Amino acid sequence: MVDNGSEHDPCRYLGAAARSRVHCIRLDRNLGIAAAQNRGIAWAQSQGADYVLLSDQDSEPAPGMVQRLLGAALEFAAKSVPVALVAPNYTDDRQSRHIPFMHIVGGHPKWFGCEESDSAPEITTAIASGSLIPTDTIDRVGPMRESMFIDLVDIDWCFRARAAGYRAFGVCGARLRHSLGEFPKLVFGRALATHSPMRNYYFYRNAIWLFRQDYVPAVWKRIVALQMLKRYLIFSFGVSPRWEYLKMMTLGIWHGLIGRSGAL
Repeated sequence: MVDNGSEHDPCRYLGAAARSRVHCIRLDRNLGIAAAQNRGIAWAQSQGADYVLLSDQDSEPAPGMVQRLLGAALEFAAKSVPVALVAPNYTDDRQSRHIPFMHIVGGHPKWFGCEESDSAPEITTAIASGSLIPTDTIDRVGPMRESMFIDLVDIDWCFRARAAGYRAFGVCGARLRHSLGEFPKLVFGRALATHSPMRNYYFYRNAIWLFRQDYVPAVWKRIVALQMLKRYLIFSFGVSPRWEYLKMMTLGIWHGLIGRSGAL
């Protein structure tokens, strides 16, 4: 468990049995999700791990999730498939829906759910939480990009892995409850998953940086650019605190254009 600069040491609140099985890494300050993941991955590799499973604090794996992910990964490895990662079937209970998988085929994106519980379709990107990654893939692709700090770190890594010839898969039988964003807000009569103004800053800044990378598919850039435009208008006029959203999204755009990175 990597604690990213919390005021209180969470390791103190673990019971004696749990503490004996959990290795805690405390960071003196918040270095961002990428740095925290890299610290945990490095420790796992130092212990001889062949795979690492990433998990956020707001994720809850269903029974058997890890076994199903590992089984799928081993099956692909036995077929000599270069695996980037295998990801679970995500559900966000607050929105009463499954979070769809996404795969780019022939320059066109496809969003889909699971039709069969035992299937493992190929996907292009995945949320970091719940992803099972072979450590030798990390050695070849490289670590999470710490300069991004937070937001789109997982997307960047997936695209880098894909550009290096690795393939990602969704495992329908492996389920994970995950909170995507903060609690949904009612915007123009619709429930909308939102992030804080600060998180929107990082999203806009990092998205613009990704737009300039040649390993990122053009179709993803077009989709996200349109999403950013819609979000800029909706959040600036319909989501409180509107002024703060407008300010942080605009700052993110500016910092993305001038190439600023790291923590704000």
